Amino acid sequence: MASANKRIKIDTECHVFNEKWTNEYFIVAVKCKPICLICREVISVLKKSNLERHYNTKHIEYEEYQGQLREDKIKELQKNLNTQQTIFTKRQKEMDSVMQASYVVNELIKKRNRPHSDGEFIKECIVATAALLAPEKLRLFESMNLSRRTVSDGIKDETHDIEISQEDSAADFEFYSLAVDEVTDITGTAQLAIFLRGITSVFKIQEDLLSLVPMHDSIRGEDVFEKVISAVHGYQLSFEKLSGLTTNGAPAMVESQKGLVALVKKEMDRLGLDPSKLIVCHCNIHQENLCAQSMRLNKVMSIAVLSINFIKSKGFNSCQFKELLKDHEAAYGDVVSYSGVRWLTRGNTLKQFYELRNEVKLFMEMNGKSVAELSNPKWLCDLAFMVDITQYFSALNVKLQGPNQLLISLLSHVKSFETKLKLWQTQLEKGNMTHFPTLQAQKPASTVEYARECAHLLQKFCDQFQDLISKELELNIFFMPLSVEVCNVHEVFQHELTEMQNNHELRDKHSSLPVLQFYRLYVGANKFPNVRRHALKIASMFGTTYCFKQACSRLVKN
Repeated sequence: MASANKRIKIDTECHVFNEKWTNEYFIVAVKCKPICLICREVISVLKKSNLERHYNTKHIEYEEYQGQLREDKIKELQKNLNTQQTIFTKRQKEMDSVMQASYVVNELIKKRNRPHSDGEFIKECIVATAALLAPEKLRLFESMNLSRRTVSDGIKDETHDIEISQEDSAADFEFYSLAVDEVTDITGTAQLAIFLRGITSVFKIQEDLLSLVPMHDSIRGEDVFEKVISAVHGYQLSFEKLSGLTTNGAPAMVESQKGLVALVKKEMDRLGLDPSKLIVCHCNIHQENLCAQSMRLNKVMSIAVLSINFIKSKGFNSCQFKELLKDHEAAYGDVVSYSGVRWLTRGNTLKQFYELRNEVKLFMEMNGKSVAELSNPKWLCDLAFMVDITQYFSALNVKLQGPNQLLISLLSHVKSFETKLKLWQTQLEKGNMTHFPTLQAQKPASTVEYARECAHLLQKFCDQFQDLISKELELNIFFMPLSVEVCNVHEVFQHELTEMQNNHELRDKHSSLPVLQFYRLYVGANKFPNVRRHALKIASMFGTTYCFKQACSRLVKN
């Protein structure tokens, strides 16, 4: 027996369990509760008098056990109690594991954008596999509930938890920006997506879907504004912290009087805030596409698409063309379909069409649909130029994509492309086709027309990205605080930037650390409050609605 002086604290009333009571009354303490070893009853109040009354009233016959017999009996009853508790604990752990496994499958279904009904098929696979590999656990696998409704409910539970977490995180934001875009889902319903990008005082960036709302009737600026206001208020976000607004450039977003941007600025003015401090961006990916669509040689694309559509429009034509490519041992096994909605495939469509131009020409002639342009050297030169330039556009587009991109990085990619356009213009004017290998292979008589095309694109880029380029100084204050011209910046930053630029330690750190880490660790709010706050504002900005494009593909799944 343990020492009688050893005691276990049992509850908030400061009653304690004395271990000698086990020997006297067959009572033990389990999870802060006194339990009778004989009848397994829980005694409500831990007092010696209560334990003694319970024993004398219900189990006085156990007084015949004395000495070693009594100790043996207590050990036997304790063992039985532990066995019973282990059975219940094991069963509970198994049920918890089954529930956890169901949530893991739900999470994978959500991450892979699979239909919710796939849960039932997944369960069939799991049960069939378990029957062979772990038959002793088959009962557990069969008890998993992965019906479509259960999967949907599970994902809803996770979504609710995420929303609560988002609301808690939003309270810590120093600044936030919104990205608003819309798309029509598979049912024909317009879906308005509102994304949030927030930043905390320690430069931790968080991007989340704030709201996804069906727009059944119309998509007017007032309707969009109402949904945005509802989403912002739902997360208790203040307009004082709104740093920017990124849209797709649709009329409902940018109309001068009743567009979303205009209405947001009016709301800020009503709240006594300065609307001019709101940074408004047109999605850079959309603008890049508008520039690409402005090319005067786009007639080449229309002829290529007509030929491709004839090949792909009927299953018989498609099969015949594939067989033709196989017989000719072509570089590709088929052509890539193209539509205006899927404009990101433009580069690959033209490249493969160019590589298969001879096979396409032969196939069209075999079917009585001869394409005269495929025999025209000038048109083939135009096609070759379009192949090269669209490949460059595709590379730019990839750079503009991706989550958590800083606005300054997007500006750098755009300005770099503009510089390349100037270079290509100059070189093509002189007949230098070094950066246009496909065009060079066609040996055009003159490249002046293509130089003019580059000049046209350059002007289009300057026009489309004027809003972004106009913010270059603000972005440079954020990204290059140690090299920006102090005399060119606003007075509120001048003293702080001067001190920073003359601090050699900060120069070393700036050159060796990522920009956000540099601000978080070395640009303190006490010494450089304005520069740090400006950095927080710029870092919170969306540059594209790419996050929305990722979410769109999920709308057609369920």
